[in-house]
Amino acid sequence: MRRILPGSILSYTQYGYLKVAKNVKTKCPHCSKTGEFTLKANFYQVRKTGLFAEGVCSLCKKPSEFVIMLKEHPNESMKEADIYIYDPMASQGRLEKLERNKSMPIDLVRSYSSALNVSQSHDNSATAVMSKRVLESVLKNFLGERTRDQSLSERFEQLPEYVDLTKPIQSLSHLVHPDSPFNEMLELERDVDDETAVLLMELLEGLIEYLFVLPEKLESVQDEIEKKLR
Repeated sequence: MRRILPGSILSYTQYGYLKVAKNVKTKCPHCSKTGEFTLKANFYQVRKTGLFAEGVCSLCKKPSEFVIMLKEHPNESMKEADIYIYDPMASQGRLEKLERNKSMPIDLVRSYSSALNVSQSHDNSATAVMSKRVLESVLKNFLGERTRDQSLSERFEQLPEYVDLTKPIQSLSHLVHPDSPFNEMLELERDVDDETAVLLMELLEGLIEYLFVLPEKLESVQDEIEKKLR
């Protein structure tokens, strides 16, 4: 699933207190081009957490599936519902990035690849089993084998003691030092070529994702899972 950002939503329709996307512009999973989709949602089959919709790409004319998340917003009005498009290549792209990451443990890449494959084949029980294996592989990489007999909960509580989550942010202090070439570039005292401009945007995207997107995403997904299993 790939989230469609608010800037890519062209128009909305009203559903209760929520603004639900009606027309979106996004990359098509079939032709890989950016097309427009007019969504047709079945409001008569609404689940507690969301509803399904379908939209046809304006370029290749092939249909894609969308999921509209219906979150509760007490005491607030006119909220925009999050929307996702089913895009198998988005997950594949994440896998390719993992495989290119030299610091990524091989067993973690393999277990995530297996979890991805079974999830796309809609084998839900196998997805749960492989998801547990991915979590165990992540924890093993930082905590080692000595905590193997402990529960996942106990191991996650220890994780901050073994991984410095602030290091990627603190390392930026050297990059933006007043006397650094990077700071000279920001102050327009040094020329910026096309390749550096691309790298600069990647840095900004990574920083924003690390500080804002990922924490909110993890919290949101955790809340949705807890609500689903009540």
